[in-house]
Parts: sequence; C-alpha cells; structure tokens
Amino acid sequence: MLLKMLNLTNFLCRLFGRGLFLLTLSSFVNSVQSDELSIERLTWAGIKLVSGDTTVFIDAVGTDIWDGKAPEGLVPVMAKTGRRYALITHSHNDHFDLKTLKKVLGEKGYVICHEDIATYIASRGLRVIPARNWEPVMRGGFVFTAVPAEDGFGSHQVSWVVSSAGKRVLHGGDTLWHGALDTIGQQYGPFDAVFLPINGARVAHDPVIETPAVLTPLQALDAALHLQAKVIVPIHYGLSDPPYYVEVTAPLKTLREEAKRRKQLVQHLLPGEHLSWVD
Repeated sequence: MLLKMLNLTNFLCRLFGRGLFLLTLSSFVNSVQSDELSIERLTWAGIKLVSGDTTVFIDAVGTDIWDGKAPEGLVPVMAKTGRRYALITHSHNDHFDLKTLKKVLGEKGYVICHEDIATYIASRGLRVIPARNWEPVMRGGFVFTAVPAEDGFGSHQVSWVVSSAGKRVLHGGDTLWHGALDTIGQQYGPFDAVFLPINGARVAHDPVIETPAVLTPLQALDAALHLQAKVIVPIHYGLSDPPYYVEVTAPLKTLREEAKRRKQLVQHLLPGEHLSWVD
C-alpha cells in the first residue's frame, strides 16, 4: 500500500534543478484559476479544503475523543467530490483519526504524509503518498509541500503549505516555535491565510516543565508575521485538563488583543464555518 516509487515531482527537482522546477511549479499554481478554493474549519486543529472535484483534509478528526466535550463542538468530516486526500502533520490521535479517514477516503483516497511516518500510516490500512520536506506533491489541482515543524513530545511533525486556485495557505498542526518559520515565510510567503495553534499547552511532567509544548498566542502571532500572513486563523485551543494538560489563560482573547496592537488580521472560525478571503 505504501507507494515506493519516487514521485514525479522529486524526479523533476533532480532533473531540472530545484529552483527552475519551483519556478515552473509556481506558474502551474497561478494557472489553476478556474475553480475557487473553499476552506472550512473542522474540530480542534482540522480543516477541509475544496476546489473543483477535489477535497483535501488536514488533521481531520471526526471521532469524539473528547467524551462529548469537543472544544467549540464536533462537526462531521464529509466529502462530496470524487478526488479525496488527507494530509496529516503528525500521528497523535488528535491529528490522525484512523476511523474517520478510512470512512471519508474510501477505497480510492490517499493520505499524504511525511516519509518518516508513511510506513506506520500505511500499516494502519490506508493508501499513502509519502512526501519529503521542501519537495512539492501535485494532486487534483493542488500543490502540497511539507515544511519543518517541531513537536512538543519529540515526535516527527511537519507543517503543510497548500496552494490551489491562486491561493496559498499554511497549516501548522500543533508546532512549537522554531527557527525555520522565517525561512518558510521567505520562500513561500506571503500567505493568504495561516492556520496556527495558539493554546500554549503545558503537559504534566516530572520534574515540572513550564515551557509550552505548543505555540502560545504571542508566538503564533510572531509566526504569522514571519510567514507574511494576510490573516491568521487560530486552531488547537479551548481544552484544559489540569494538571495533565493546561492551556494558557484566554488564548483567543490574548491573540485578538495583541494582533490588534500589532495590526495583524485574525479571523476566528468556529468548527463548520468557512474562511472569508482577504484581498
């Protein structure tokens, strides 16, 4: 089930050189203008992107792992298009929902994930397209590029740069602050929207560790500025379970207040609501 052949994009990068290929790729992305891109926020960290006959999920969770207390509500994960893909930033259960993905992808859909976790994902019974950092994967009018991220528990994690219909967005999973954010912004920015975690969660540990395991609101704002984002959409917040998992106080309020001071647009979406594009 794991695709072992080197994909076409990797081959072209090596054949023509990465710079020339990315220039050609940029032209391809800009030419895909016939369909609009729609983005719906899902529960917790999930989003759904639809353009033409293709639906793309990122970190979609439809199973109630919160025992009826899903932050801001649990919305269904569904698709009506023929082509379906699911991207995952990492394999923690609040970002990788095996049951939901099997149902929504069916027998023809694919998971796109970093090659370091591709064998594990494939072993769970899903069709997999492995990806490498900085190397684009083109499917169904979309371009997906895995870029570096940092996981609070040391697991392998990536963020995703996604381009379609003349728009470019970034999904940050539940990354920590890291030095590659500026590089990502310089290489791929400006972004039409960035979906970033904001809860700055501290996780029980012995000895007690005060360093957050996820971006804080202020760090997410700094990240959005590095990424040259037109708008930041907060994700991954609204859950606290002391003393095991403690998010910062009022993360959404803090983000809004500081973003106003620093003149960064914030668009708060409840699960099930759609992004409004900013010119």
